[in-house]
Amino acid sequence: MSDPEDDTARAVAALRAQNRLLLEQVEALRAALATREDEITRLSARLLACETRPPETPETPGLLARLRPRRR
Repeated sequence: MSDPEDDTARAVAALRAQNRLLLEQVEALRAALATREDEITRLSARLLACETRPPETPETPGLLARLRPRRR
């Protein structure tokens, strides 16, 4: 039989290793989320600029065109 203290120490070490891996994943997800939030902010600013442009200015195809419903 193995020593219960050794089993406990191994279990604690395994949990610590899992915790480190999970923390690394959390940090990677936070970085990805920050990147996506920046992109959303940038696209929102572009959309707002397009929506507030004077009517005589021709519309730029792209973002606005994709957001408008298609006419059949």
